[in-house]
Amino acid sequence: MSRLEMTLEAVRGFIGEGEILGDQDFVCRSVASLEGAEGDQLSFVKDRRFFDRARQSHAGAILVPEAIEGVTAHQLVVGNPYVAFGALLHKIAREKRAQPGGIHPSAVVYSGAVIGDDVTIGAGAVVREDVVLGDRSVLYPNSYVGQRCKIGHDCVLHPNVVVMEDVTLGDRVIIHGGSVIGGDGYGYIQHEGRHIKVPQVGEIVIGDDVEIGALVTIDRATLDRTVIGSGTKIGDLAHVAHNCQIGQDVLLLPTSAVSGSVILGDRVILAGRAGVIDNLTVGEGAVIGATSVAFKDVPAGAQMWGNPARDKTLEMRIQGSLRRLPQMQRDMRAVKQKIDS
Repeated sequence: MSRLEMTLEAVRGFIGEGEILGDQDFVCRSVASLEGAEGDQLSFVKDRRFFDRARQSHAGAILVPEAIEGVTAHQLVVGNPYVAFGALLHKIAREKRAQPGGIHPSAVVYSGAVIGDDVTIGAGAVVREDVVLGDRSVLYPNSYVGQRCKIGHDCVLHPNVVVMEDVTLGDRVIIHGGSVIGGDGYGYIQHEGRHIKVPQVGEIVIGDDVEIGALVTIDRATLDRTVIGSGTKIGDLAHVAHNCQIGQDVLLLPTSAVSGSVILGDRVILAGRAGVIDNLTVGEGAVIGATSVAFKDVPAGAQMWGNPARDKTLEMRIQGSLRRLPQMQRDMRAVKQKIDS
């Protein structure tokens, strides 16, 4: 249960805006979806498409973009209900996931590590020598931070996260369980029929407000830096190879993959299972659709779909033609029969 325990007036105060239509002293015990909400719960309506669902909902109170006729629930009219509800979810998440402060007796903190104020280091976590760990950052149990890493303020490393040596995280970076930051890139030289490993000795620099999903791998550079720009969000099971330069506010959706030495401009989107082969540049604001693979540079603002990825309009025409192939084949056979006869 996602406990809230706030009156509607307190919710308005927390959000910082809104007009209450109903009882301002109504207590919102918790939050829920429109379909799953009960009489003591708060829900929200994103836009007009969901007005009918709101009328059918059993929620006790609803955040709405405008007054909705026929709704029995108390209403709190706000500018953007989705954003307001998200702020409440942040509050709930902080309370649900709060960790006991301090350093657990079973954690290992090497000499020379600099630990900031109000830091939490969980059971079995390891902080190697010469690490700088910023104020209020949280290392969940069994996380690992390698030598010479710099972790910013208010960062969260969930259980079993591995941050290898010489990695820099900005402020407010979140890394979910099982991810590995700073493993060796896939570098080998073929020589006399053998694969000779090329050690990767570069660094990784990750900006502020980056969130990295579960089981993500980001490889360190061979010599220089792999860079993840501020505001970028990386989904579960995604991979960023060595020497990549990822811009700001990029979205890498789950299971997407970026090969070595790729440059992604600001606000690029790679949809689920999309990929980019090595040494390409994807321009600012470009979109590569789900399961699509880019085999050549992508201009800024382009929308690419397919494998190989093409301009979306062209790919849609190709797919439309493919769907007509069976009928086209039947038509050609009929024409051939007439010619033969």
